[in-house]
Amino acid sequence: MNSNASSIERGDMGSALMRPVAGPVARVGVKSARHGLIWGLCCGLCFLAVEARAATPTELQQQLNAGVKITFVDVRPTALFKAGHIPNAINIPAALVPSKELPPLGRVIVYDGGLARELAAAAAAELNRKPGITAEVLDGGLAAWEMARSSTTQASGMDAEKLPQVTYQDLKRRNLDDVVLVDLREDRPPAPGLAVRQSASSGFTSLSSEFPGARVASSPWKLPESRQGQAGGSTPPLLVLIDNGDGKAQQTARALKASGNTRFVILTGGESILERKGAPGLQRAGSTLSVPSLPAAATAPSKP
Repeated sequence: MNSNASSIERGDMGSALMRPVAGPVARVGVKSARHGLIWGLCCGLCFLAVEARAATPTELQQQLNAGVKITFVDVRPTALFKAGHIPNAINIPAALVPSKELPPLGRVIVYDGGLARELAAAAAAELNRKPGITAEVLDGGLAAWEMARSSTTQASGMDAEKLPQVTYQDLKRRNLDDVVLVDLREDRPPAPGLAVRQSASSGFTSLSSEFPGARVASSPWKLPESRQGQAGGSTPPLLVLIDNGDGKAQQTARALKASGNTRFVILTGGESILERKGAPGLQRAGSTLSVPSLPAAATAPSKP
C-alpha cells in the first residue's frame, strides 16, 4: 500500500490531502472526505435556516382563520404582557425561557414588543432545544401584529401616552437590518441668555458613519426600499426617530401612532447623545451644556 493510503488509514487526512493521491483507496478516502464536508455544510445551512425562520402577521392570521392551531409565546416582561397581548398567548419572560420546563407544545410563535428582534430570536433558539417544540419568530413582534389590525387583549379607549424609546447603547448593539433611522434634526435659534453650543446643519452627527449599514430617511412617510430577504418586505421596518431635542420626534411619533404605525422608537437624547457617543451629560432643550467642575472650596461653604 502506498504512503498516501497509509496516511488515510492512520487518520492523517490532512497530510494525505496535501500530497498528490493515487490508487483506489486514496480516491475513496478523498471522495468520502468531500462528501462529509458537503454534508456538514448542508446540515449547517439547514440549521441556520431553521433558526432564521420568521412568520409574518398576515401569514399567521390566514392560518388561524383556516383553523390551524398555533401557540403564541410572549417573551416580554409580565407587566407589559398584562397591559395587552395576543389572545391566548403564554407569557414566559425571555430571561426565564432557558430554565422553563414546558410540555411538548408543538409549533409555537415567539414574539416580543417588536423593538428588539434579537430578544425573540434568542428565546426561539432556546425553545427549539426543548423536546416537542418547534419555535418560529413573529416578524416585527407585537407592534407589527397590531399594525396588521390583528386582535389583542389591550383595552380600548384613552390611555396614558406611551412613546417607546431606545438608548444609544441599545441601538449600537442592535442588528440594523430591519431598522430605518429617521433624521428629523433641524437648526433652531439659540435660547436667549444661554451660552450653549448649537449644531449647524453641516455639524450634525453623520448617522451613516455612526451606525454603518443602517438605512437613513428624512421622513417616516418616504422610506428607502426594504432589503432583500426580509419576508418580502411585508413587515414594516422599525423606525428610529432622531431629532435635535426640539420635540419633533414626539410629534412624529404621535402622527405615526394615529395612522396605525406602532413600530417606532425615539432615540433618547437625540443629537445631544450622538455628539457625546452615549456618554452621560447635562442636557437642555436638545443642546449640550458644558459645566466646569467646582473648586473644592466652593463645594462646602464655610460657616461664619
